[in-house]
Amino acid sequence: MYTYPDPKNTDPRERRWQRFFEMLPGLLTWGTFLGLIALSFVIPVFVAIFIIIYDIYWLLKVFYLNTFLIGAYRKMKKDVKKDWLAYARECEGFDNLYHAVIFPTYDEDKTVLETSLNSLREANYPSDRIIVVVATEEREGEVRQEKEAYLKEKFEGVFHKLLITAHPADTPGELKAKGANTSYAARRLQEYLDEEGVDYRNVPASIFDSDTIAHPQYLPALAYTFLTIDKPHRHSYQPLPMYHNNIWRVPPFARIMAVSSTFWHMMESMRPDRMVTFSSHSMSFQTLVNVNFWPVNMVSDDSAIYWKCIDYYDGDYEVEPIHIPVSFDAIEADTVVQAFKNQYKQMRRWAYGIENLPLTMRSYARNPRANRWIKTERIFNMIAGHYTWATAPFILAFVGWVPLLLGGEDFRGTVIAYNLPDYTGTMMTVAMVGLLLTAYLNGSLVPPRPEGYSKWRGLFMYVQWILAPIIAIPLAAAPAIEAQTRLMFGKYLGFWVTPKGRKKE
Repeated sequence: MYTYPDPKNTDPRERRWQRFFEMLPGLLTWGTFLGLIALSFVIPVFVAIFIIIYDIYWLLKVFYLNTFLIGAYRKMKKDVKKDWLAYARECEGFDNLYHAVIFPTYDEDKTVLETSLNSLREANYPSDRIIVVVATEEREGEVRQEKEAYLKEKFEGVFHKLLITAHPADTPGELKAKGANTSYAARRLQEYLDEEGVDYRNVPASIFDSDTIAHPQYLPALAYTFLTIDKPHRHSYQPLPMYHNNIWRVPPFARIMAVSSTFWHMMESMRPDRMVTFSSHSMSFQTLVNVNFWPVNMVSDDSAIYWKCIDYYDGDYEVEPIHIPVSFDAIEADTVVQAFKNQYKQMRRWAYGIENLPLTMRSYARNPRANRWIKTERIFNMIAGHYTWATAPFILAFVGWVPLLLGGEDFRGTVIAYNLPDYTGTMMTVAMVGLLLTAYLNGSLVPPRPEGYSKWRGLFMYVQWILAPIIAIPLAAAPAIEAQTRLMFGKYLGFWVTPKGRKKE
């Protein structure tokens, strides 16, 4: 059976490598901050030039990335109108295909799952070819039993099969995390497929968060892609994640963070060589069996499964974007303060995905068959992405002032020091043009304004983007820095479940 490096391996040599790569991201981030401060005392001119070049780089990058955002937007608008089911029916193997959809759940209200399962019932795909697995946790107790009874009453007989599993509590070697629950449910699904004589290779499996509302065209688009792509078992399939379920109801900072995440993944969908699986996605069930399912002792299972597949297939594994949206809940809570805290915790959990680096590097070292160029490029993208996530907002917002504060009177009397605030301010003002595009596309993507919300709320959907630079530090950079710092000092995070619910508009 295939095994992946264990983050808790106690072998002294393995632990040394594990700890080195756990520390590396934090060392890079803190080294940058402390290095720029120290250099501002010694060679402030160098720091000033670096800041100007860095600002120019980001100015160009904003416009560069916006071309991908526009491309993804146009492709999505085109693809949601296609009759994917008709295309899929013409493909060889369609009659043998079954979709399996796994919903791991813990502590979510039954109505959250009800709306998610309803989206599958309303999909433009035969319900009798869909297998739904609701993966509950035994430790929920009576609430779990009530949830199971409710869902069976609502959906028994709707799909080819409705499986409801109960992941045992306190299993040795497991973290209380989604990956352990999902792996348990997938093994129960494997038993069912064996009983029915269904070939794993004919089952694209979707792993959906409990609040995932799939677009009616997603399953047929997935079926067509799965049946026509070269090497279907060496691909994961990534829809466009959008946080629109409750977007009109949540605080402005939650909307900005939700939509920013959506736009980032839209940009990445036009650069599939950089993509890593995120949140709700799909893959061959045969591949899941091959790699022995998800890790059971990690927080970031959504991305870890991608890196497991990269290792298993010696680098010959890719993510195929599907430009059909699936929608989630944006962060909300009973109070704005609690919503802010929840948003921070969600971003910290996402940023904790850098925990994949030590395992990926260890698997890289032990696998001589891996394509060195592919794995090196993807690992570099992982490191660079998390490094930028933690450092860029601080550098753009504050570091420009550091040489002026610490460089001394001689530096402050130079031309470059006199003009530095104007240079950086002008470039950041020009970069704000990118926010205008963001505001426009957001207005085009969000659902229509519900009844009971004033036109002023609709206007604020555009105006809110002036807050984006302000919240980038506390809700993007800060949680990323904390995640890296915790990993650096071995203060590991547990899995935090984002609170979800259904409220009437």
